[in-house]
Amino acid sequence: MEDIKDKLIPNIHFANDDEEEFNEEIGSQRKPTIPSMRQRNSQIHALENLDHLEEEEKLNEFRSALKGGNNKKGVTFGDGARKRAVLTRTPDLSSSNSEDFEKFGDSFMVLEFNESAETETIQWIIDKIRGRKIDGGAELMVRKEPFTKETQTLTLHISATQMKFLEIADDMGFMKRTKTGIIRNFNVACLDDFFYDENMTLEDILTPADRQIIIKHALENIRASENEHHIPGTKMQLYHGQSIIQAALRVEIVTNFYSLHDKSNLRKLRHVWIKPNKHQPIDEIRDYFGESVGMYFSFLGFYTYALVVPTVLGLLQMLLSEETETVPFFCVFYVVWIKVFLELWKRKSSAHAYRWGTITMTNLDEPRVGYYGKLGRDPITGKITPQYPKWKTYVQMYCVTAPLIIFCISIAGFVTIFQFYVESYLAELFGIDSYIMYVPSIVNAIYIAISTIAYDRLATYLTDKENHRTQSQYERHRVNKLIVLEFVNNFLCLFYIAFILQDMKMLKTQLMMQLIVLQFVQNVLENLLPYLKKKVALISIKLFVKSNYERMQIAFVEFDQMGIQSLDDDDHRILRHKKECGMEEYNTYDDYLELYIQFGYVVLFSSVAPLTAFWAILNNVIEIRLDAYKLCMFFKRPFARRTKNIGAWQLAFETLAIISIMTNCGILYLSPQMRELATNVSSEAYAFTFLVIEHVLLGLTWFIYKAIPDTPLWVRVALAKADYESRQALKRERAERCLDCSNDG
Repeated sequence: MEDIKDKLIPNIHFANDDEEEFNEEIGSQRKPTIPSMRQRNSQIHALENLDHLEEEEKLNEFRSALKGGNNKKGVTFGDGARKRAVLTRTPDLSSSNSEDFEKFGDSFMVLEFNESAETETIQWIIDKIRGRKIDGGAELMVRKEPFTKETQTLTLHISATQMKFLEIADDMGFMKRTKTGIIRNFNVACLDDFFYDENMTLEDILTPADRQIIIKHALENIRASENEHHIPGTKMQLYHGQSIIQAALRVEIVTNFYSLHDKSNLRKLRHVWIKPNKHQPIDEIRDYFGESVGMYFSFLGFYTYALVVPTVLGLLQMLLSEETETVPFFCVFYVVWIKVFLELWKRKSSAHAYRWGTITMTNLDEPRVGYYGKLGRDPITGKITPQYPKWKTYVQMYCVTAPLIIFCISIAGFVTIFQFYVESYLAELFGIDSYIMYVPSIVNAIYIAISTIAYDRLATYLTDKENHRTQSQYERHRVNKLIVLEFVNNFLCLFYIAFILQDMKMLKTQLMMQLIVLQFVQNVLENLLPYLKKKVALISIKLFVKSNYERMQIAFVEFDQMGIQSLDDDDHRILRHKKECGMEEYNTYDDYLELYIQFGYVVLFSSVAPLTAFWAILNNVIEIRLDAYKLCMFFKRPFARRTKNIGAWQLAFETLAIISIMTNCGILYLSPQMRELATNVSSEAYAFTFLVIEHVLLGLTWFIYKAIPDTPLWVRVALAKADYESRQALKRERAERCLDCSNDG
């Protein structure tokens, strides 16, 4: 990185090929535009309509700056405590009515209160949501659903003003593309720099997923102050700094907390996404569902394309191996394919992360919402955040989690041994060639598919108890537990057959049985259950939900007195909430876990069952479109989450790649064909030969790892350019300060 900075950046010079690739990926540079006087006047009027009185003093300074001439760079107000943007481009904000500026836009979050929640409790939470930031509020906009005979409880729709979205995006450190084509930290005080296209409006700077992340962040960061020890109207105790919304969810004061689908954007996305003859619109998926979902579907598509190679190799192996004994040759190709695939994916994910503005994310994030502890000063940021002794986390991990994981592994081992006991018993009764011999394998495959759900919940529960500080740490430890549990649950039986029983025919049968049954059961559970749950929820509301008319009528009178405005009676969001509130929640963990297990079946015993890649690619081609359809039709809109890669799953796949070298070498070592070729070789020399082959293959994977950079050259150049421009801007700012000081002197 330093070489690139020193050699390429100081002269702002790129080689022709690099410049073409750079411009192709992030677009050509555009010159800054000068706003019109009409736009400036609308901006002045917009600022006049802002809620906070402290802006009035700043407004005069703002007018003077604009009347003094063109101000392309923007003006920063105040002494650095709070900054406002000079809106050099805005949408139509020229209305004279402040309500037009404050017009309630899309519902980015829905809060549904428990029907038994006290009015005092609800009022306190709403005041927190709407209240000023200086008073511990979130400064968000709130609308309630109107009162009808079917109303069971209070439902709030949450949004924010355009300025509030931009302010929080600045505070959260979002990275956005600028006119120069680079990606850098969003700065609301230099807003015009982020209009890289002449047709852009203010709404185009942030994606729908960005806005959802911002609203969720603002709500979850409403925290209890030092003097707030409980939620009014309840016995729920609060500690200083606790997330109030999360506390309300935990004790079921708030019973539903989710994001509504934007039917207009979703319809456009679905129209393109579910068609099998079109490529996945990854950037559009990311814009709507967020980086986490976009990264998953990009990985799924990339992995599916990569499976073409082992599918072709498997077909060739079936045609040639029995006659020419080319299995070792194909094993080398499998090893190369696995490592090249994983390294190329790193490059692709880095390109995504740069374009999506997440490549500079680190593990030094703010504490996750569920993190608890005594408040203290963060040694890195200096902010007051919850602090939890690390030793307590380690005690939970090694004294509680580890024994439970070992216990689950023991259960999986018992089930495996019991399966073979049943098979031997059935063989004595019905004969080894009877079709009933397939029953234990089928039952075991179904058991594995169902136990996956239980292990998922167990991993979540144990990780919650460990109380990891950041979201990335939490996800990594949760994934690590799932990896261990699912590896043993799915592959222990195969290892037992391969290396204890040493029955390659049984291994091939068991592997194909587990793969096919597992994929069938998972597809049924993934697609049928969400559909049934959606239908059952709608029917239950109609048949079993009792009217609460009189109580809610009294409550809504009090809500009206609180000044909470209502949505229109015919607002389409009311009907959408009724349809979506009972839908299944989606997360990428289950889908990643499914791919992890499938990848294990493909690579661990590829020399025995070369057609596993074919069945995997067939499943994935169908699953891409099924997942797209179910996500658009049967699931709640998932909470968008920013990420720069697939996280701990990358290490999980790489671990399987290393283990696959050992398993395939071990199978070759035990195969009768290889032993026949080495009849004149001593057993020690034979074993040593395979040990050498194994280490050569491990060395080959290390060489591929070093030969293929994780980040493409154009991304490294773009990051170096951004760093250079930041340093140059800092030098200019310091020079201007020195000049101002000398003039004042």
